[in-house]
Amino acid sequence: MGNAAEKLDTSPQAYASELVELNRVEAAMAELRAKHGTVPDYTSKEGYERGKTSLKELTKYRTGTDKARLAITKPHRDFIEQVNQYAKGLIGEIEQLEGPHRNAKRDVDEAEARKKEERIARLRERIQREIWSFLDTAQGLDSNALADLHEAAERINTGDYFDVTNEAEDARAEVIRKIADIHASTLERERMAAEQAEIETQRRQLREEEERRAAEQAELEELRRFKAEQEAAKAQAEQPAEPVEESPSAAHQPIDTSRLNADAANFKPASQIAQPETVTITKKEYEQLLSDQVKLYALLDAGVDNWTGYDIAMASLKAA
Repeated sequence: MGNAAEKLDTSPQAYASELVELNRVEAAMAELRAKHGTVPDYTSKEGYERGKTSLKELTKYRTGTDKARLAITKPHRDFIEQVNQYAKGLIGEIEQLEGPHRNAKRDVDEAEARKKEERIARLRERIQREIWSFLDTAQGLDSNALADLHEAAERINTGDYFDVTNEAEDARAEVIRKIADIHASTLERERMAAEQAEIETQRRQLREEEERRAAEQAELEELRRFKAEQEAAKAQAEQPAEPVEESPSAAHQPIDTSRLNADAANFKPASQIAQPETVTITKKEYEQLLSDQVKLYALLDAGVDNWTGYDIAMASLKAA
């Protein structure tokens, strides 16, 4: 390859002589400004003619200056074209050398990019498995277990997530927030359930109390019925017996007076008969005693005297 200068036309240029024409135009600029710097009144005939004269002279100077520019710059433009063509050839040869290097580097860069993408994918799988999975675990837990899970989420270490550390930290913060929300709603649900259970317990106790009172009332009614039957039977027994007419045959039979004589011998006036001791109690106490008596009879009929603690209870009763 030859020297680049040898391929270019670099003959000396007389730049000073080339600028003579432009210098002449520059020297005329002061006169042109003085003559044509003010725009005449084109609406008047005189002004219109003066304007035409100015346009003609200015156009001549403008076109002449442009021709001089093209003439002066032509050799330079040709030189620039030579430089561009020569440089393009050199650039093409360099690109042939550069291409394999660039391709090899691109292959390595793309391989590294794929490795990075795979590494990031694995790290994101870890985020899903090690952080986001806390939300799956939270489903169905009670408030105590959720509190423990919240503490475990706060202990998550995001220091080894490398390229996706920010994603891991964001996931950790979101998991902690959501578990806290679930914990709060679970606490409220448990509180409401406890209140409902307490209400149900009170209702059950009320039903049991009503049933107990109903049973006691039924037992009292049964006792009253039993008492009424006893009193009715007693009253009937105390009624005087109606006289019985003797049959004709009985009137003529001799009467056995031995029993009457014995009764007469043993007869004592009412004042001499010992009266049983009495105790005055209230009606309520009397009814309670009757109720206890009925209950005792029922227990005895059911065999309470065969109970292992029956003898102990009787001994304690006697000792008292």
